[in-house]
Amino acid sequence: MKRTLIVGWNIEAVSLFYRLLATPALGYDVQAFLNPASSDEDHYYNNIPVIAGIENLEKTIKRLRIDELLIVLSQAEKHFLPEILKHCSEHQLNYSIVADAYGVGEEEAIRQVITNEVHIKALSIRRIIDFFGALFLLILLAPLMLVVAIIIKLESPGPVIYSQKRYGINGTTFFVHKFRSMVQDAEKKSGPVWASKRDPRITRMGNFMRKTRIDELPQLFNVIKGEMSFIGPRPERPFFADAFKKQIPFYMNRLKARPGITGLAQVTVGYDETIEDVREKVLRDIEYIDHMSSIKMNLVVLWKTIGTVLLGQGQ
Repeated sequence: MKRTLIVGWNIEAVSLFYRLLATPALGYDVQAFLNPASSDEDHYYNNIPVIAGIENLEKTIKRLRIDELLIVLSQAEKHFLPEILKHCSEHQLNYSIVADAYGVGEEEAIRQVITNEVHIKALSIRRIIDFFGALFLLILLAPLMLVVAIIIKLESPGPVIYSQKRYGINGTTFFVHKFRSMVQDAEKKSGPVWASKRDPRITRMGNFMRKTRIDELPQLFNVIKGEMSFIGPRPERPFFADAFKKQIPFYMNRLKARPGITGLAQVTVGYDETIEDVREKVLRDIEYIDHMSSIKMNLVVLWKTIGTVLLGQGQ
């Protein structure tokens, strides 16, 4: 059951509440309403708190441990939407705009909620495909991975596998695994920095692995553990993500999906060299998340990834 806050206080919000109450299988446990435009005292409706004022949104999210927002705004309240979405981004909350000023009625609101549930079931199927696909590839590619490990060990001192903390789905952290492509302790003096083209810290084998994406193969273990998927936004280091979210609106919305070994941003946008490159990748990541159940979208990403590997166009 998802601890849910209905943002809006109007006939559509109340109707939605009763429909969710009558359909517990959808998994929404409504904790409260929030009336964004009200300055009145808080009160109760059908034993559910009605919180007054948009200024109390963040406090309500924390106090009630909200998992998801259902946003039901009237025409006069639509100007609150940017602030509401900002809080969703900051707290990595799922949300659905189920009825608003654009003529969406009660039936359409329910349809959108049910569509969201269908999307969740699709993600369950995706997880099964990820698990067995990663297991199959690990068995198939084990000889190649062994050869790569031997070459890395012979070329330069240091561990074969490099593990690094990254942000995962909903802001959780995990350690992503890669074949080491740089010299040992590459950031010991500099601290966290972006890799660059012709980076002197990259070994000869590392350069080949990056071009063919072979260095990403150990992430199959992350996929099996459920920390990553085959396709999704690339997982970012907390050091950089915490800086980017201050400069790029909705940057943390990338965390609404499991990170991927490959992704739409990686196959359509060039190498990160400026903050504008990162901004463009964020747009592609959010585009992918909005259409991640699309078979066509996923096939396009896979096809472009295969081309990158075979042509050695990675970086």
